[in-house]
Order: sequence, then structure tokens, then C-alpha cells
Amino acid sequence: MDKFEALWAYQAEDMKAEAIANAIKGSPTRQKLEKARDFILDRQKMYKQIEDEVVSMADRKDIISQAVEHSQAQLAALKQQFELNPPQSSEAIKAMLTEVGRCRDTIRQYEVELNRIVKESANQEKLQRSVRMEAAKAKQSFDALKAEYDEESKSRKAELDEQRARAKELEGSVDPGLLSEYLAIRKHVTPPVSRLTHNQCSGCNTGLPSAVASRIKAGAYVECETCGRMIIP
Repeated sequence: MDKFEALWAYQAEDMKAEAIANAIKGSPTRQKLEKARDFILDRQKMYKQIEDEVVSMADRKDIISQAVEHSQAQLAALKQQFELNPPQSSEAIKAMLTEVGRCRDTIRQYEVELNRIVKESANQEKLQRSVRMEAAKAKQSFDALKAEYDEESKSRKAELDEQRARAKELEGSVDPGLLSEYLAIRKHVTPPVSRLTHNQCSGCNTGLPSAVASRIKAGAYVECETCGRMIIP
């Protein structure tokens, strides 16, 4: 068999296998399965983000609680100082009252932030439970779709294996250099090989100069400048 005819025959079987593989990948059930998988991964990521935020808020709550205790201790110390050693001048009284007011303002600000954190933490924990339930329901749906897809694709996979075996049988008859070129081009365009038809590349219908067409007819192969395919006679 002519080396180009061997390559052409191999491509025919290889492309049949490619079509079956693409049909398996494009299955509506597979698409639903991938969508369910992506949803689960998204919810897992969201759950982790919420978890990190809840932990961060808990740490902040502890810090603020300690700051409130510190301010309350300062306020108690000022009260004790006033009772044991009352200020004797109006300036001293004013200074002490200013300090007391500062402590009380600080405590109020901390308490406002604490209330905000408590409320936000409750909301985040509620959202976390909702996300966890959504992920659990999605996992059940994923498992059902997976079982359906496995059953659906079982016969197609057997068909694909058989077709790939037929292509493999022809692979040995293909010139190694041409096969190497074929596989390299296949990564970018399929089918990788086209015929010279009316001095055109049959893959993209680009017209070729007569000199190039003559080289192809004489047994040289040329890569199409437009689509990159290997053009054979």
C-alpha cells in the first residue's frame, strides 16, 4: 500500500475513534455530571471561606472581650481612686471625669462591635449550614448521575476500545516519519491530513500554487499554510 494511502486509511479509523470519544464526552448526562461536580466544588470552597471567616470573627471577639475587661478594670480603678483619694481641685476632678468618660466610650464602642460580630457570626453559621445542606443534596444528585453515566457509557466505551484497536492495527503500516508528523498536527487540528483536490487543500479549500500542487502530486507532502494540515495526493 502506498505510504500516503496507508496514512489515509489510518486516519479514517483514528477519526472514527475520535468521534466516539467526543460523543462520550458530549453526553448530556456527562455534562450534567460535570455541572454537579463543579457545584459541589464551589460549595466546598464557599464552606471553607465561611469557616475561616467564623474563626476570624471568634478570634476578634476574644480580643475585644479582653479589651472590654481591661477598660472595665480601668474604670473600677478610677472609681476606687475617687473613693479613697478624692481629687481636691476642679482641674483634678475634670481630668478624672474625662478619663472616666473615655473608658466608658471605649467600652460602648467595643460592645457595639461585639454585638455586630455576634450577629454576623450567627448569620455566617446559618449560611454555613445552608451551604452544607446544598452540597449534601448535590452529592446525592452527583452519585445518581454518576451511576447513570457509567451505565450509559459502558457500551460506548467498549465501542471506543474496539475502534481504537482497529486504528492501532493500521498504525504499524504507516511510515514512522509520517506518523510522527500526523500526531504532531493532530494536537492542533483534526483531521490532520487532507487531500489535494482540484489544486486545493480539501481541509480548508485554500487554493495552492501550481508548483506546490505539482510537488504534492509527485509524492511530497506539504503542510497547508492556512489550516496547518498535511496535504497528500
